[in-house]
Amino acid sequence: MIPPRIGFIGMGIMGNAMAKNILKAGYNITVYNRDRLKTKEFWDIGCDIAITPKDLAQKTNIVITMVTDIAAMRNIIEGPIGIFEADSLNLTLINMSTVSVQYTKELAYNCLKKRIKFIDCPVSGSKLQAEEAKLILLAGGDKEEIEKNKKLLLTMGKSVVYAGNHPNGTALKLCINLIVAQLTSALCESSVLAETLEIDPQLIFNVLDESAALKCNYFNLKKQNILQKDYPPAFALKNMLKDLRFIIEESKIKKQQLPITESLEKLMHKSYNTGKANEDLTAIAETLKDYYKE
Repeated sequence: MIPPRIGFIGMGIMGNAMAKNILKAGYNITVYNRDRLKTKEFWDIGCDIAITPKDLAQKTNIVITMVTDIAAMRNIIEGPIGIFEADSLNLTLINMSTVSVQYTKELAYNCLKKRIKFIDCPVSGSKLQAEEAKLILLAGGDKEEIEKNKKLLLTMGKSVVYAGNHPNGTALKLCINLIVAQLTSALCESSVLAETLEIDPQLIFNVLDESAALKCNYFNLKKQNILQKDYPPAFALKNMLKDLRFIIEESKIKKQQLPITESLEKLMHKSYNTGKANEDLTAIAETLKDYYKE
């Protein structure tokens, strides 16, 4: 059996690590990024670099997309040099970017028209899990097609959760990111309250570490950000703000109110406007301090 040729689009924090793990597993990989400088390290180790998404799709059997937003997806898929312009047979598109439920439905339909197999497969986890190939892959689509590609998917993560047909992978990802956003908010508000009450925020983590009910790996991942007041991006605030807006958009379509999520979107929007867009989402702690001063 001839091994598949993999195309990977999007060399950001997550995509870079995910593509490297596919490469480590021995797959033949071609990469593309709008900013060509981000593909240099792949060029240096002998990977093929596509000039355009169309070029990449023509050279590969499976294309994985891991980009920032819907605008980027439309550009690489539907643009004049996009994937849909490629003259390729038996192509599978695996979208691992976090987009909206509505866009995922649209993309699935457009792939069907183009006779491209489509897997809706966003990931749960951030930079560290991507580097260690410990992401959780949230897969929506034809179950047989997902099983067929499971070996490839598991080069990037530790498990594949089948969510049903698309857009259920995206729907599940938004449900998970709602929890991540609110856990972050709780941790940040608690640390700011500790400082307001003139106690050391380290004490919060001491208690969490001792609590069977409250001990949480996620809190440990964000501990240094909170205590050192430094926010290197593992999950950029701008990306979580985007996801919260997708969550709210879908909940309104379904006539379901999410009051806490709606309040958190306002907080993250304020933080975004103070120049923290590219910092980790824990940077909302700095914005919360301003709220307390008002």
